[in-house]
Parts: sequence; C-alpha cells; structure tokens
Amino acid sequence: MPHSVPPSSSLVSIIFIAVLTLASISIANKFPYIMQYDRSHLVKALAPKYPEVGLPASKGPTILDPNLKAELVFRGLRYPTSMAFLGPNDILVTEKDAGTVRRVVNGTELQRAVLNVSVATYAHRGMLGIAVSPLSTATSSTNYGNRNTTTYVFLYYTEAQTHTGDDITEGKQPLGNRLYRYELINNNKLVNPKLLLDLPATPGAIGDGGKVTVGPDNNVYVTVGDVGINGHNTKAQNIQNGSEPDGTSGILRVNHTQG
Repeated sequence: MPHSVPPSSSLVSIIFIAVLTLASISIANKFPYIMQYDRSHLVKALAPKYPEVGLPASKGPTILDPNLKAELVFRGLRYPTSMAFLGPNDILVTEKDAGTVRRVVNGTELQRAVLNVSVATYAHRGMLGIAVSPLSTATSSTNYGNRNTTTYVFLYYTEAQTHTGDDITEGKQPLGNRLYRYELINNNKLVNPKLLLDLPATPGAIGDGGKVTVGPDNNVYVTVGDVGINGHNTKAQNIQNGSEPDGTSGILRVNHTQG
C-alpha cells in the first residue's frame, strides 16, 4: 500500500515548528542565565501587589478632587522611576532600565542625558531614586576664596558589574544597591560621584527600595526593602531570631557632608 504524502500546509507547519525549536535552543545557549531564573520568583515579582507593573489607564489618572487637574508635561521617557525638581519647570527624571538621568525643561527633554551609568535591571533593580539638595555654599580653593553654590543630586541605583543588564544577559550579580552624591555642573552634567551607602542587592531582585529625599535637617533619607521574597530577615523587621540589622528593611538617614 503506497504511503500518503502529507498536505503542503502540514509540511509547512512541521518546518515552522522545527525552526522555532532550533531558535529556542540557540537563545538558551547564548543567554543561559535567562532560562535559569526561578519561575515562582518572577511570578511573584509581577504579582498585583506590585502595582508598578500595571498598565496606565487609557484616559489618564482618575482625579477625585475637583480642585486638581492632570497635565501632560512630557511624553517619551523609558520606564521612569523617580523625579526631582531643579525649578518649577525644570525636572530631573530617572529611567530604570537605561541607567540614565534625563532633564526636562519647559516640556522639552535635553538631547543628552545628564548621567548614564551601568545598572542591573532584573525585576526591581535599576536606576531607582533621585533627590536634589537645596543649594549649598562652599569655598572654592581655585576661585581665590570666593563663595560658590553647589547643587548636589543624590541617586540610588543597583550598580552592575560591567554593563547595564549584565545580571540578565550574563548572570552577573550586581555590585550593590548604592547611594551616590553627584554635583550638577553647567546645568547639564552630573560629576564627582561620592559613595554614601553600599547596601546589599542580593539574594533577590525585588524589594530594593529606592525612594530618596532630603530632609529639613539636610540629611539624606533613603528607603530599602528586604531585597528578595525571602531576602534579609533581620531584627530591623522585629524578627525575634533574625540576624543583626544590615542596612536593609528600613529608612536610613545619611549625613552627606561628613567624610
């Protein structure tokens, strides 16, 4: 009895499935660390209790106070996480997965980022928080003792080992969740980074915190989570048999003028 020849459509389907299988194998070999992340960890990271992954309303935010209104200032940022005002219409904005700080003046974005650093980007890691200190006065040793004003910008981000996203593409653990102080010069560049805090960025990739503010006492305050679903279980969380506090799970105060 002669063998039947499958229809051309079936043959095309078989070839298509084979190509997809080979492509999947190729991706897994090239980026093996992507395939190794714990599925339950990712699912929990994207659970409804983390509203930042939700889609924005098509008609904008719902405002209940009739005395308030929403106004579109700028469109086109990539995953913005925080912002700080240099003036009424002058805003610095952080972009989580790009590791950049953008400046928007009067509704227009400056062509170049004021800062670009390498950040880990898996889950909640990334460029996370920003705050601007009121102008401080310092004596310049290079300006004949004249008094100069310095604008300090504080940034909290998950610093990558080599380049942005290497924790995903190469499985490299981040260097840490770090708080830096920068100086804003020429109104368009952040320079002279000073490391203020070096906090854990493992074992997990959620609960990294990142909200930064400058208090009326001129100290810097930063929030930090427990860094993982079952991350750092310390006495700072009132865990009776927890380990000693290690800087996670709290609101930390930093005097940035010392050292």
